[in-house]
Amino acid sequence: MNQCLRLLSLLRNLPRSRGNPDSTATALARQYGVSQRTIYRDIALLQQAGCAVVSDGQGYCILPTDQSLPAALDSSELASLIYASQWVCTAVPEALRPAFASALDKLTAACGTTDAVKAALDQDSGIAVQPPLTDGPSATSNMALAVQARRAHKKLRGVYCSPETGDVTERVLHPYAVVYRGHAHYLVAYCELRGEERTFRLDRFRRLEVLDAVADLPHGYDLDHHFAGAWEVTGGRRRRVRLLVRGETARRLRSSHLHSSQEVVVHAPDEIELAFRVALTDEFRGWVLSLGPEAEVLEPPSLRKQICRAARRILSNYAAS
Repeated sequence: MNQCLRLLSLLRNLPRSRGNPDSTATALARQYGVSQRTIYRDIALLQQAGCAVVSDGQGYCILPTDQSLPAALDSSELASLIYASQWVCTAVPEALRPAFASALDKLTAACGTTDAVKAALDQDSGIAVQPPLTDGPSATSNMALAVQARRAHKKLRGVYCSPETGDVTERVLHPYAVVYRGHAHYLVAYCELRGEERTFRLDRFRRLEVLDAVADLPHGYDLDHHFAGAWEVTGGRRRRVRLLVRGETARRLRSSHLHSSQEVVVHAPDEIELAFRVALTDEFRGWVLSLGPEAEVLEPPSLRKQICRAARRILSNYAAS
């Protein structure tokens, strides 16, 4: 180890409290494979540079100081700090959030180059997590494993419980992306059991592990194409849908971006027409119903009939009221 690396190592590893016999000159010389005289010279150089390195007769230590140490983090280490900080920020009291952001800026400036910080922020479009995590503690652990596998291009093996049928099956997966959609985190992956690309909600895995086997990620994989027909998560054949929306709901949705295919025509301040190209899934029908009486399906006729039938069933629940 050359002198520069040895000095950095001493700064990082010397104890921060007094009374440490493992940090005597003899012990340090043995640890770094140099003479005691070399350790004395290194300590002197650190002291000349203003580092608070002292000896209390039992060993060397660094006194508490505001001086920052050059950690030289790479882009992957910086990325992990940035992702973690997004989560931690939600737990920081509102008044302290500016100080938290400032501390993070100082950390990245002190610990990495400009290129490393930029690489950390742009590192992987296939990973998009959303703080705070609201889909349960199992999703937290599973998401960490899914992100690890995606970054390392490794396969995953998991036991998955289907939300539709409740069936439990073991899957070997090639992770394509980890995303937040529809108020939950999902893994998009090629499933060897089904022989096709599937979307898995992370909190539905009973068990998940990273395998040593290398995963196949298609060249130029397009995550947007995978969700092109989906309103939130579930895709399918896309249909053109037109809705007429009135009242307060129209004022609220007029400037909202709900889907990549969205078209908005404003008829009046409280009346708009919305158009989409989406799959007519349960999740989309549920969203239409959530708009209540202020929304009317104009087309397609099949969706209009489905919403009408659902509205009648809802009304029948309150027939005796």
